[in-house]
Amino acid sequence: MWNSDNNNLLLNQIHRSDQYNFFVKELIPAFDNDNKNLKQLSRDANGNIFWMTLDLSVNILENNKFKNTNIYYDKGRIGIGRFPLFKYKVDIAIPKNTLMTAVHIGDGSFGFSLGNGATEGFIPEIIGIGSDENDAGLYFVGIAGNNKTSNIPLILFDGRNTYNNKLTNRPILGVTSGKYNEYKLLVDYNGNLTINDIILENKSLKETIIELKKEIEFIKTKIT
Repeated sequence: MWNSDNNNLLLNQIHRSDQYNFFVKELIPAFDNDNKNLKQLSRDANGNIFWMTLDLSVNILENNKFKNTNIYYDKGRIGIGRFPLFKYKVDIAIPKNTLMTAVHIGDGSFGFSLGNGATEGFIPEIIGIGSDENDAGLYFVGIAGNNKTSNIPLILFDGRNTYNNKLTNRPILGVTSGKYNEYKLLVDYNGNLTINDIILENKSLKETIIELKKEIEFIKTKIT
């Protein structure tokens, strides 16, 4: 294995042929001195190891696939697990019907993850895990490029159909806690907000408060 400590690499000359053969020369310095490809070792006045020459001639790509890997490359696009689909710059293959994390940034337990959240089909899942109760699990932060007045929201949640048109047959946004279909908050396709079975229609706040007061007074009369 290559040692990652103090292993800065400077390539003065890299020659490439049409067969994806790479020839590396004049390399300064150094991974560990047990590397089998290491040749013509020398040391400076401080005892640091330098490579005078290093031959890494190898067929890197075969049929757009990195040799001995499951990583593909084509015209600036990378596919992991398959040839990159469509025009995706990075495409990671995730199987259906499988709970699986595709990307993780963190220490392996706490951090940010992307993957499939369904055991049937595929539901893209975003997970953020804080280290303890003093941490939020996930932040959404939008930063404006200036301080000018605008009517455009800084953070948007957009629900649309497969034709990129407005939804007319299902809610746009739901908030739950622990159970997938028990909604604490629901926004329908007309913009009406439901909070714990109380429907706040797309009206002014003043109108909504007046109507709620009337409902409360009516309920009081039925109780008494």
